[in-house]
Amino acid sequence: MRNGPNPILPLAPDDPDGWLAGDGMLHAVSLRDGRATAYRNRWVRTRRLSHALGTPSPRGPAEPLDGPANVHVVRHAGRTLVLGESGLPLAVSDDLERARLHDFDGDLASPVGAHPRVDPETGELALFGTDVYGPPFLRYHLADREGRLMLTEEVDLPRPSLMHDFGITATRAVFFDSPALFDAALAGRAPVPYRWTPDAPSRIGVMPRSGGAVRWVPIEPCLVVHVVNCFDSGDRVVIDAVRHERALDGGPASRCEAAPQLVRWTVDPVGLRAETRQLDDAAVELPRVDERVVGRPHRFAYAVAVDASPDRVEFPALVQYDLDRERSVRYEPGAGRSVSEPIFVRAGDGRAEDEGWVLVLVHDAARQASDLVVLDGTSFAGPPVAVVELPARVPFGLHGSWMPTGT
Repeated sequence: MRNGPNPILPLAPDDPDGWLAGDGMLHAVSLRDGRATAYRNRWVRTRRLSHALGTPSPRGPAEPLDGPANVHVVRHAGRTLVLGESGLPLAVSDDLERARLHDFDGDLASPVGAHPRVDPETGELALFGTDVYGPPFLRYHLADREGRLMLTEEVDLPRPSLMHDFGITATRAVFFDSPALFDAALAGRAPVPYRWTPDAPSRIGVMPRSGGAVRWVPIEPCLVVHVVNCFDSGDRVVIDAVRHERALDGGPASRCEAAPQLVRWTVDPVGLRAETRQLDDAAVELPRVDERVVGRPHRFAYAVAVDASPDRVEFPALVQYDLDRERSVRYEPGAGRSVSEPIFVRAGDGRAEDEGWVLVLVHDAARQASDLVVLDGTSFAGPPVAVVELPARVPFGLHGSWMPTGT
């Protein structure tokens, strides 16, 4: 299942592609016994969209900072949760026809972001939320495997900075504070109302996953949009992420000004020091790992290759990183075809991180439609194992999840 913007309502003049502000749409492809059995898409009927269209609104409590739920969709505790950059999650039915605002039985009263993390061993769901109208500007939440909210922790942050993603280890939560600061003058005029402020610090925050004080460690100026994975290494934390050297320097512009690159930080939260190592010179984004290694040491990572010019951004290939052997392999779908975020699904009998399938939606410009392409993780650059030709174009979007039957 994949989420992403597909605008019904008019867009801001400086967001002609609808990448950031367009209304959320879910796309679901069902696979069973080696065949694709169904494809379905539905708009996410938020209160904002329902009010504009005159349709019934989703049930549930009042929603803080309502906005389009157009970024991610995850599965936890038997619920399919749709998330945007603000507001409460929406729990949607299996047929995608019904939605209800999900506030964890009244225990969640503030907005959450689009990048929760599920611990593969405990089943806990870690979330964070920013609130530009704070303080507090940042809150951290933890729910158990049954979906009960166990903890809400207010994090001391002096100003509202752009935080799109975060990470967890087996014992810690990891946050990224950047010089991209909220600018109220841009609110309502720009899809990303943040402005690069060079004198603001860049920091990595490390806190116990069960709550407590955050240790802020200074790093070189940058914006982290997406995290690959984090894990404990003794008393240090290892963080793989995509680093943007500079972003939002022109105010309303939504695109980043420097090529995003894969880096590794090794952070000493006691000594307040961080070592940085660039893992690749190539420009990449939308990274993922095997969900079974989230918060634990990982060997493989997957990402989208980015080919950017002043007037166009293209996604011509996927990259598989073998971080132990320090090498990478590309899958290139061919001319006129563009990839989206890869999702790794480990085989039922798979032991290694590459023993499974990589699922990716590929736009085929020749037929103005999309394919679901299935790649073998052990022969990543080889021909696809399977291709599902979808009956429509899936707009370029953001994040999604594999949802096995019965979860």
